[in-house]
Amino acid sequence: MKIKLFLGFGLLWVLPIALMLALSSGHLRTIQEIAVEDTRSILISSQKQLLRDRLSREASRLSTVFSRLQDETYALGSFSQTLLKDPPPLSYRNGSRYRLNPEGVYGSPFDDGNSVLYVPRYRDDQLPVIEATEALDLVFKPLEERESRIVLSWVIHRKGVLRAYPWNDFNRFPKGKDLTSWPFYYLAGGEHNPRRKEVFTPVYKDPLSREWMISCLYPVYQGNRHDATVGIDITIDNLLREISEIRWSKGTSSMLFSGTEIIAGSTDIPLEQLGLDPASPAHGQDLSRSTLAEVRKISELIRSEREGIQLLDMPGKRLFFGHATVQPLGWKIVLVVPVEELIAPAEKSAAKIFSEMKELWTSYIHILVFILLGIISITFFAFMHQSRGLRTLLQGIQILGDGDLSHRVPEDRTELGRLARALNSMARSLLEKKAELQRAIAEVEQGRKLSAVGRLAAGVAHEVNNPLATISTYTQLLLRRSDLPRGVPGDLEKVMGEIQRIQSKLRDLLDLSRLQSPVMTEQDPNLIIREIIDLVSHDAMNRGISLELDLAPSRTIPVDRSGLKQVVWNLLGNALDAQEQGGRITVRTLFQGDEDPRYPFILEIEDEGPGIPDSVLPQIFEPFFTSKEVGKGTGLGLAIVYNIVRGHDGTVEVMNLEPKGCRFRVTLPGKRTQ
Repeated sequence: MKIKLFLGFGLLWVLPIALMLALSSGHLRTIQEIAVEDTRSILISSQKQLLRDRLSREASRLSTVFSRLQDETYALGSFSQTLLKDPPPLSYRNGSRYRLNPEGVYGSPFDDGNSVLYVPRYRDDQLPVIEATEALDLVFKPLEERESRIVLSWVIHRKGVLRAYPWNDFNRFPKGKDLTSWPFYYLAGGEHNPRRKEVFTPVYKDPLSREWMISCLYPVYQGNRHDATVGIDITIDNLLREISEIRWSKGTSSMLFSGTEIIAGSTDIPLEQLGLDPASPAHGQDLSRSTLAEVRKISELIRSEREGIQLLDMPGKRLFFGHATVQPLGWKIVLVVPVEELIAPAEKSAAKIFSEMKELWTSYIHILVFILLGIISITFFAFMHQSRGLRTLLQGIQILGDGDLSHRVPEDRTELGRLARALNSMARSLLEKKAELQRAIAEVEQGRKLSAVGRLAAGVAHEVNNPLATISTYTQLLLRRSDLPRGVPGDLEKVMGEIQRIQSKLRDLLDLSRLQSPVMTEQDPNLIIREIIDLVSHDAMNRGISLELDLAPSRTIPVDRSGLKQVVWNLLGNALDAQEQGGRITVRTLFQGDEDPRYPFILEIEDEGPGIPDSVLPQIFEPFFTSKEVGKGTGLGLAIVYNIVRGHDGTVEVMNLEPKGCRFRVTLPGKRTQ
């Protein structure tokens, strides 16, 4: 009774003070947090904006240089196009004398102050081009004087004529190589530049001057014929040195990127912290090949965004990546700034405010602390015992509420423990539902893509097939004529071969566009597989590839016969292309019987090729995605396989094998026949 009275008496006096303390302390903490966080946020935003402005200015300065170079290249190309018309509208001679040396090279062997002419294989029909391009000296010389970074201005004509300024000894180049086979000529025209605009080469190190350079190219056309390529070569060593000297603070590192590859950078780049090779120079290393997944993710963001600031937040590594784009090259200026150096002013001001608020809080506590000592000493042990479990439970609820469904709250035999078990059970259920939802969303998205691409493919195939059929008909009529000149029938046969190749690609498009339900009949899949094996066995034998069959005892399943043939054909074709020469391809079938009545039939095709890179595995079933060289694949085969298998309510999986090889597994529903 005395204890109860003592507690009641104490509560009557202490409770009002405790309530006042609790309410006022809450207000003080709120004021403190708001003041500190608002000041900190404002100052950090200001620092980030200053960093963006600095990067924007540097990127704009470099963009001006390359835009001017682009304009000069366009002007030089337009002038060259006018000169090379027949007849030339401008007659001009620079006074140079040309000679034909014993090796058959025609040109100016000495520096006479004019442009150099280099014709490795002289012919009489080249003379009009040689005379017309002499007038380019009217543009070459002023351009060289106006742009100090220009190393060489030049034009290469399709007839094998090279003219460049200033004079250079091109006799050091291989004599037997056609000028039009140089990358500097063909990269400007044809399929490499269908828009016929100015294009920049990647950065390269000139083999003669040993300087880092870049070239701006422009194609000269006469009608639809690529007549010549005009180019301007500039040295960028000075620009690269300027980039390495850009600083934001003492610990800042500066870099210049092409894509995700470092072109140049300062000497203090934290290569090891970024998961790169610290024993090698920074230039030439690629952030997308970092050993750290976080750095690879940031490299993709830098490449995809025009400008911005990204945070690398890892234990022991907190860095800001500020970046801006240099147009028209698409290069990136990147500054790597330690977090503490960017936000140091904000932290300093926030610490000062926090210190003032802490002193105010301390003074207030001193007034009330002695009054609360009695009640705290009595209730301390009971409070600690109950609050420990409650804090753990609240912390677990907060973590689960933040989205970490893998977290588990500690359980015991108390009431709080039973509540913890209920929360853990709920988290497990939500985690499973989340995984199921993600799988369903992925399947719906893939189906939507295939449906949209299928409709587009059907329209394209229809529009192309009609005129193609007309071309094929007239070509066959021509082949029947007996009065064709020599060589024409052979050319027409080649035309027919190309028509058939196009028609094969159109059939692939039409297969992709088939949206109707498959025609299901009871079929023995082993017979269908053997039929396709017979068709590809000759091709496999020519490549030295062994085809091995491991087929389960025959059984029928409900399947669309033509669809299954298309699936086996495409998967075997991919396996043959992956191995190229030699090795073994294994085709295996399994019947699971009563173990899983939904998916009793499995088809596996294994090859011994190099496998599929992990980075592209999620994309291989998307329409038009292919890892083959241009012209060797349409990217439709696996999309068609996915579409057909999905139409059977089945699944298709792919996995890489060790040490090499790849396995495709197709699982189809079926039933066991009696």
